[in-house]
Amino acid sequence: MKSEMELSDKQKKIVFAENGPIYVKASAGSGKTRVLTKRVQYLLSKTNKKILALTFTNKAGEEIKERLSDISEIEKRIFVGTFHSFCQSILENHGNLIGLAKMPHIFEDEIDRLELVEQAIKQTPSYAVKYKRQDKKDQTNFRYHVLNFISKVKRELIADSELKQHTNDENLVLLYQNYQDILRTQNAIDFDDLLLLAHSLLVNYPKTAALYRRSYFAICIDEAQDLNNAQYHLLLALANGEFTNIMMVGDPNQSIFHFNGSSPDYMDKQFVRDFNPAPFELNENYRSSISVLSAAKKIIPEADDIAGIVKEGVFEIHCLDDENTEAQWVVSKINELIALKQHSDIEGDIAYEKIAVLARNKYVFNELEAQLNDSGLPFNYKMNPGVIQFESDLMKIFDLALRIRMNPQDSLHEEKLLNRLKIKKEDNMNLDTIIPQIIGGLNEKIIKLVIELNDDGSNIKQALEGFRGNLDIEDENEKTMIFNDINELLKHWYNYAKKTDNKSLHQFKNSMAMGQTHPLTQHSGITLSTVHTMKGQEFDIVFIIGMDDETFPDYRAVRSGGIEMIQEKNNLYVAFTRAKRFLYVTWPQKRMMPWGDYRTRRISRFLKVFND
Repeated sequence: MKSEMELSDKQKKIVFAENGPIYVKASAGSGKTRVLTKRVQYLLSKTNKKILALTFTNKAGEEIKERLSDISEIEKRIFVGTFHSFCQSILENHGNLIGLAKMPHIFEDEIDRLELVEQAIKQTPSYAVKYKRQDKKDQTNFRYHVLNFISKVKRELIADSELKQHTNDENLVLLYQNYQDILRTQNAIDFDDLLLLAHSLLVNYPKTAALYRRSYFAICIDEAQDLNNAQYHLLLALANGEFTNIMMVGDPNQSIFHFNGSSPDYMDKQFVRDFNPAPFELNENYRSSISVLSAAKKIIPEADDIAGIVKEGVFEIHCLDDENTEAQWVVSKINELIALKQHSDIEGDIAYEKIAVLARNKYVFNELEAQLNDSGLPFNYKMNPGVIQFESDLMKIFDLALRIRMNPQDSLHEEKLLNRLKIKKEDNMNLDTIIPQIIGGLNEKIIKLVIELNDDGSNIKQALEGFRGNLDIEDENEKTMIFNDINELLKHWYNYAKKTDNKSLHQFKNSMAMGQTHPLTQHSGITLSTVHTMKGQEFDIVFIIGMDDETFPDYRAVRSGGIEMIQEKNNLYVAFTRAKRFLYVTWPQKRMMPWGDYRTRRISRFLKVFND
């Protein structure tokens, strides 16, 4: 995105437009929320009245509040929230006009509402007998069917007298009425009632609607493509043909709440018909760069369109001699970028917190972590700092067996262990009785190791190092994973052991679960993360390291093929698109095996498209 002081010419026209109805048709990444907040700031500078900013999720509301946080007395000058929260405030302040002595309890949870539906069924004798004869699946489906009908009635503002015109099933009408009766007897309303009752109040008490019109200078609606019928008619009731300083911002192609009766038509057609707004279009994409998305499209050609993207960005692939050289290159490039301080493609100063390094699995970071430490660069892992998530199948069996060793009543993990070992569950099983049934030498050895561990863990280091040293397995990829898993576990044990005198395996497991044995606990600096952990996050500058074949894609996916390989390709696309501006991809021609041998590697088969 652009710097906070900059706006494009298209954005400026919207932000500083004359008062009146405005419709902003904004595509993905065009900065629509930023334009809305800048418009709010501009309007507040022109009036002492309040601004009403409406959203569809609490998260979107919090983002708007964050962007407006530098405005003094913000809570007094602007209402930011969802339609439902705005309606709740109307009912809290004026609900007495429609017979609400106090604010009713709100049943917003779907589980609670389904339970009310079941109560309504039991109180409808004409249907209850038929319902009882249904199997559980049909009963569940019917409860959802009833709840959907109730929501539809409220969203579409259907009067009780008109219910029979909207269904051929009279039982639904009776169930709706009983559902509402149950709510009333409990002094409760449901989520849809918030909109229904607030709309009713504004329509039947026009002086209250006029009070709101006098209080607010403008109404700004974010993500307006998600409006439904009740929300749009609430707006009409509030405006009453008199209030026109309304801005709607949205993208008709991004409507995601169809299940809730929403439609982009309320923004795209009805708002245009009812208010004749000044039209604006935002089609410049500031979220990503041309270079990054062009590269991502080579991985999955059917993915996002790159039309309208403004920032050029950077995409590079580098082949390095080995993991050590790869790590040195990444550290050097990070130092170079930090020294640059600013770049026209990146908003604000280039800082460590804007940089992420991704890899297919956590062990790819071993060499880079050492280099970052040596260079004194701040970094943190975006990974679960609790109990180790083992990569190898063998150490997953170790982990399950250790859990059962610690807690013999742990039936959940016992079942998981038996499934992994392909053993049928019998009465009074324990680790000793499992061993004779195991098919496969390594699985038997690892469970014996767990049984032979001392309660105080005094022999865990010796036992695991001995097991690792005598590991007889031909598959070098799997052997590497086992080595790495054991090494990481021993690292956690070392961090635990140096902090306590009275050691125990049980306390060790608990300490790991609490994140007390993880070496990196700060949350600043460069972020290191597996691809899976990074979903949903974006950084200005991203490095993807370890892009040799059978590291990414993972060797197990290569063997399995099919859906596993499709998922690996999807994971790489996700990894590419975590970069907003700059993306650097690296791979080593050689890897050092944990037991000391070098192995030649090939470039990831997914990256060969860039050589075509």
